Amino acid sequence: MDPESGESVDPGIYTRDAIDEAFGFADNVYKKFMLSMDEFVESGAIKEWRAFPYDWRMPLEEIVDEGTRLEDGSTANVLEQIREMAKSSKSGKVSLVGHSNGGLLAKVVIDRLEKSGEAGLVDRLIMVGTPQIGTPKAMAGLLHGDGINLLKGLLLDKETARGLGENMASAYNLLPSKKYFEIVQSPVIEFDYDVRDIYDFRSIYGESISGFGSFKSFLLGDNGERTEPEEDDTDSPNVLKNTFLSRSIETHNNLDSWRAPEHMEVIQIAGWGLDTVRGISYDDCDILFCPDNLSNLDRKLILTEDGDETVVVPSAAAMEGEERYYLNLKLYNNPLDLKFRISRNHADILEATPLQDFIKNIIQNKKEQVTYISTEKPKVEKEYKRLRYRLHSPVKIDIIDENGNHIGIIENNDQDSDIRRYEQEVPNSYYMEFGETKYAGAEGRIAQDVILKGEDLGTFTFEIDEVFGTGETKNTTFENIPVMEGMIAEIAISDSVGEMEIDINGDGEKDFIIRPGEEASKETSLEILEKMIGFLDIHQTVKDRLIDKIGNARKQLEKGHNIATNAMLANVKQQIETFSRENAPEKFRIPKEEAEKLIVIIERIQLID
Repeated sequence: MDPESGESVDPGIYTRDAIDEAFGFADNVYKKFMLSMDEFVESGAIKEWRAFPYDWRMPLEEIVDEGTRLEDGSTANVLEQIREMAKSSKSGKVSLVGHSNGGLLAKVVIDRLEKSGEAGLVDRLIMVGTPQIGTPKAMAGLLHGDGINLLKGLLLDKETARGLGENMASAYNLLPSKKYFEIVQSPVIEFDYDVRDIYDFRSIYGESISGFGSFKSFLLGDNGERTEPEEDDTDSPNVLKNTFLSRSIETHNNLDSWRAPEHMEVIQIAGWGLDTVRGISYDDCDILFCPDNLSNLDRKLILTEDGDETVVVPSAAAMEGEERYYLNLKLYNNPLDLKFRISRNHADILEATPLQDFIKNIIQNKKEQVTYISTEKPKVEKEYKRLRYRLHSPVKIDIIDENGNHIGIIENNDQDSDIRRYEQEVPNSYYMEFGETKYAGAEGRIAQDVILKGEDLGTFTFEIDEVFGTGETKNTTFENIPVMEGMIAEIAISDSVGEMEIDINGDGEKDFIIRPGEEASKETSLEILEKMIGFLDIHQTVKDRLIDKIGNARKQLEKGHNIATNAMLANVKQQIETFSRENAPEKFRIPKEEAEKLIVIIERIQLID
């Protein structure tokens, strides 16, 4: 996309058809819904139905006014299609069903029909999971490239995702609008006290951002005070384009105040019960002497169950005075037979059979009760429990439940693709990456094994939240565990969180056990470090010297001499620095990057009391 105009720089891109399944290997997107509508026609209930695929990169108004370019070079015009269908309809009218951004597009369509005196061609608008006033997850994508799932099961890398989003005018429509802040009271951005050590956001915005004026200022780089980061620096908050943001504000000013013509029925359907991003919390980094630049900001998701994993309920049901319905995804995804895998969320919500039946009922002017759909927003049962996992790199996470269902990254057979694949087979599960942190979640009633695999030298922290229906949250944290590539840590979770069993080199033997909620003790951390160095690809003489010095530090620790232990560790750091210098003999040299990571591990061990 052109960064100035937002126009496509490749004139060869076209729109083909609605997505039934993604590239043949991801989960269905609209496949079952499309088959359901075909059957609806065959039953004689309706004469025809059409899917209108469109180029979602383009502004809504442009899609409606200029049409969508198709593969054969022709242009599909949604207004013309509505006119054609109305002519052949028994009632002379059509019903519009808009999923996600499609609901916003439908509002623009009806607005154009009103202006041409043709609003009578549409008798109802059904919006499903539409971010009518925006949703915070879009903010994370535009600021950091986080959480950009092209389709269910496909994850785009952050640099590409952020670059795509910031130059796509339509993406700005998904940001929380002014009306969002009038309806939703919780802040979309929070600043930890320690963030001032990197950048004093708190002196500009206070502890949080919960108003549109401050939000707009933050998106535009504190009104120009903060510069746009380099393309590969996705940890610094992006500075968005004023032109596109202003255009989206104008769009929302129109859509957020839009009212349907008196004759038209409006149905809003919101997905409920899945962990959904409601905000971002910024903090300083957790390394010793954290450098004071924005690229060292840490960020954490703030989650709510009041959504469908992408769109929060207040946005999907934002129109006052119009009918609201809630699809209980948490309950629908929770079958009695746990071997039957269901994990519907925003991306494939129309694949939910109850929703398909409900939409058919509405089109036939029936308001019959459908299981899992209600006019009252559901409440969390007191006995309910779900698990939320947060893993700080450099570690990969895989979760496997008692039935063999998997959550986590899987191999993409296309070696040339920069798109990664993931699975979320466990009922009500999800997998997301925000910054260097991996997030996953699943039902708490299902026994699960968590497998953590080291991908690099460093330390990791693994947090588990057991969230109960009573509102109580029990946190278990395994903190600052030294890790190397190939190391495996496993935790069994059933009624409670089990011990972490660590296998340093992946040979199948358990080398260490850390109890739930414990930081690795100084003694255990030194033992792990000692074993890790033994497996590093460096000269044996260097290994022996470092292991010997770590052994001396352990002896001081056994005597209770913490200061002397840290002094010995300082000597280990000095040795590592010496062996990493360019003038060190090549056969003894420790690669610079590896040396820096070892030093960070040692510095964290020094901080343990």
